[in-house]
Amino acid sequence: MYKYINKGILNIIVVCLIVDISSTVAADNLDINKTLIYAESIKSSSPAEFNKLLVELSNENLPFSPTQKLHLEYLLGYQLSFKGEFEKAISAYDKIIQSHKSTNLLKYKATISTVNIYAISKSWSVGLNRLSTIIELTPTIKDDAVRQLGIASAALFYNQLGQYQLALSFANKLLHEPIEGRTLCVAHNLKLESQFELGLLKEDDPQILEGIRACQQSNEVVMESAIYSYLAELHLKNNNPQKAILTLNEQLSAIEQTRYVPALARYYSLLADAYLQDSNSFQAERYAIETLEKSQNIGSNKPTVIAYKVLYQIAESRGEHQQALEYHKKYAEADRAYLDDIKTKHLAFQLAEHQTTEQKSRIELLDKQNNLLKVEQKLSATEAENNRLFIAMLIAIITLLLFWAYKSWMTQKRLKQLAEYDALTGILNRGHFTQVAESALQYCANTDMYLCCILFDLDKFKNINDSYGHACGDWVLKRVAEVCKAQGRNNDIFARLGGEEFCVVLPSCDLLTATKIAEEYRKVIERIDSSGSGFDFSVSASFGVTDTMRSSYSLESLIADADEAMYQSKHNGRNRITVYSKPEDADPSTNTGMTSATSQADLPLFTGS
Repeated sequence: MYKYINKGILNIIVVCLIVDISSTVAADNLDINKTLIYAESIKSSSPAEFNKLLVELSNENLPFSPTQKLHLEYLLGYQLSFKGEFEKAISAYDKIIQSHKSTNLLKYKATISTVNIYAISKSWSVGLNRLSTIIELTPTIKDDAVRQLGIASAALFYNQLGQYQLALSFANKLLHEPIEGRTLCVAHNLKLESQFELGLLKEDDPQILEGIRACQQSNEVVMESAIYSYLAELHLKNNNPQKAILTLNEQLSAIEQTRYVPALARYYSLLADAYLQDSNSFQAERYAIETLEKSQNIGSNKPTVIAYKVLYQIAESRGEHQQALEYHKKYAEADRAYLDDIKTKHLAFQLAEHQTTEQKSRIELLDKQNNLLKVEQKLSATEAENNRLFIAMLIAIITLLLFWAYKSWMTQKRLKQLAEYDALTGILNRGHFTQVAESALQYCANTDMYLCCILFDLDKFKNINDSYGHACGDWVLKRVAEVCKAQGRNNDIFARLGGEEFCVVLPSCDLLTATKIAEEYRKVIERIDSSGSGFDFSVSASFGVTDTMRSSYSLESLIADADEAMYQSKHNGRNRITVYSKPEDADPSTNTGMTSATSQADLPLFTGS
C-alpha cells in the first residue's frame, strides 16, 4: 500500500506549515512547550535541526504531560512521513485521533496528515472519506491557522486526485484568508499547480512571480522549485527550450541540495526534454538517465515517461534501432502505467463523490463575505482621504463603468451562448461540438489515448410531437439533456446534433467503460417521469457506440459508425445499445452489432427488456 512515493509527497512538507501548535499544548512545562513549538516551526525549513530536536525530545526521562506526549507523537509522525515510512506514520496519527486525551485541534490536524499520506500512497477512496470529514468540520474551526490547514489540505488532495477545478476553488478560498509567510507560499503553489494542469497558466502570468516571491520570503525551496518547473514546462509547450533550460538551471542547485527525489526527477526530466528540443542530445541523454535513477522507486510517474521517450528518440536519431526499440517498449509501459494511474484517480473520485450542496453553499457564502469585507475596507479608506464631493464623483464614475462592463459582459455571454449552445436544451450545438470534439480527437491521437463516441436518438419521438404537441416534445428534449448531463463525466463532450439526436464524445475512455456509461444514459432516459409535461407516456432511446480503434481518429467516421450502430439498435427493437463492428469483423450468425476482434472482450449488448 505504501511502497511507492510520487511527486505528491510535497504535501507532507505542506502538512503542518500553517499551524502554530501553541493553541494545542498545555502550559504546565514551559521548556518542553517551547521546544515542541520551535520544532514545529522549523520542521520543513530546517529538517536537520528538526531531527536533532526530536532526538532530544525522545528522552524518556523528560517530564511530559499527556498532551505534550501526543504533540511529540504528532511530530514523530511527520518525521516518519517525510522518510516515506507511511504505515508507521498512519499508526502514529491514528493513535492521536483515537486518544481521548488529544485536543480536538490536534485530532483535526492528525486527520489532515493521514489524508495527505493516503494521497501519496494512492489510497484515494480512504483519503476521500477522511477528507469529507475535514471539509464538513472546517467551517466550525475557530482557530484561523488550523482552519487554513484544512482548506490547504483539500486543495492539495484534489490536485493529487486530478480534480484540478475543485483544487482551484479551495486554493482561491485559502488566498482569501488573512495569510502570510509559509501559508501564502503554500496557497500560491496550490493555485498555480491547479491552473497549470487546467491549462489556465501563461508564461507571463504575474501570479508566477507572486508565488516565487512568497516562497523565497519563507525559505520554502521545494515549493519555489515546483513553481519554476511549471514555468519551464510552459516554455517547452511554447517551443522555447532555451528559456526552459535557463529557468531550470537557475533553481537546479538549490533543489539538488534538498535531495528531494520527486522534485529532482521532475527537474531532470524537463531538462532532458528541453535539451533534446535544443538539439543537445548529450545533455538530454545525461539528464534522462539521471531521471530514471531518481524515479526508480517512486512508482508510475510522468518524469519516467518523459525520460524513456527522450532516450528512445536519441537512440533512433543515432540509428541504434535495437536500443531504440528497447527504450520504446519501456516508454510504452511507463506511459500506460501513468495513464492507468490517472484513470484510477478519476474512477475513485466518481465512486466516492462526497461533496454536498450545503458544503458548496458554505464555501460560496464565505467567498462572498470575504469579497464584501474587502470592498468595505476600500470604501472606508477612500472616505477618510477624500472629501464628500470627490467621493460622490468617484462613485458615479465607478457605477457607470461597472454598468457598462456588466452590459458588455452580458452581451458577450449572450452571443457566446447563442453561438456555442443549443437554445432549447442548453448543451453544445452541432457547430461548437464539432470544434471541441475535433480538438479532443487531435489531443487523444497525439497522446495515444482512447476516445469513444456515443450517439443516441429518442424512440418514436415524432409520435410524441404528433400526439401531445411540439411544446411537449420540447419538454422531452430538455428533460433528456438534463438527466444525461447530470449522469456524464466532467470532461465528456455532450451535444444535440439536431432534432431528437444527441452525441457524446468521451476522451480518455475505453470501449467497455463507454458502453457502461451509455447504459446509464439509457436507464435514466427510460426512468423519465412524463407527468411534468402534463401527459402520460414513456420515453426511451436507441444507442450506438464506437471508439477510435474501430472508427479511427476521425469525427466524421466516429459519428457515421455510431450512427450505423444506433440504427441497428432501432432495427432490433429500440431502447437498447449496439456497439459498432466493422463488416469484415462481424459474426454473421449474430445481429448484436458486436465485434470479437477487440481488447475489450465480451462487451455486453444492453437492452431495456
